Amino acid sequence: MRAILLTVILLLPGCTGDLLAPSGAPAKLYTLSAPAAVQTSGPPVTWQLLVEEPHAILDLNSSRIALRPGPTRIDYYANVAWADRPPALVQELLLESFDRSGRIPAVQRQSGGLKADYSLDTDIQDFDVETGPGEADVYVAIAARLVRGSDRTIVATRIFESRTPVSGNFDGAIAAFDAGIHAILPQIVDWTLTQGSRNP
Repeated sequence: MRAILLTVILLLPGCTGDLLAPSGAPAKLYTLSAPAAVQTSGPPVTWQLLVEEPHAILDLNSSRIALRPGPTRIDYYANVAWADRPPALVQELLLESFDRSGRIPAVQRQSGGLKADYSLDTDIQDFDVETGPGEADVYVAIAARLVRGSDRTIVATRIFESRTPVSGNFDGAIAAFDAGIHAILPQIVDWTLTQGSRNP
């Protein structure tokens, strides 16, 4: 298991004010938004969907905001945090995005009691700021599986990825997370609705 390091690294230009907040200061909370409009292809569907809470490794299943200075190391920003764990955030953003697509009559989280025709099972593989000499990118990778409700057969799988350069200070990193998730969500929605219609 990779070591979890709670050190602070000064790798993003202009963000030292956010990374060197006084020890014990209250964490500033950040969240992400769903796209205001979700453009997809194809006609409306008539089936119902269950959106499971995504899975994530322990390093990413935390409200701490992760940065990756190397392939085998994860650090966390000091005195800032997500408003919720990334799996819970992504689940809510997926639900909003399906609703905003206007193409599906019913979509609900696992605890909602919906008798769904399909369930969307996802894994958050990456959700962090990747840093290198003089540069940083937000990398988001989500693996998706569409499961038929009647027999629990996996009918389609795909990995969705986005890489967004970080500009400026720590707020620029949050903006890059938002842009990255905005790039991925419509793709997941369109793929899910298309594959569900192809595999009744």
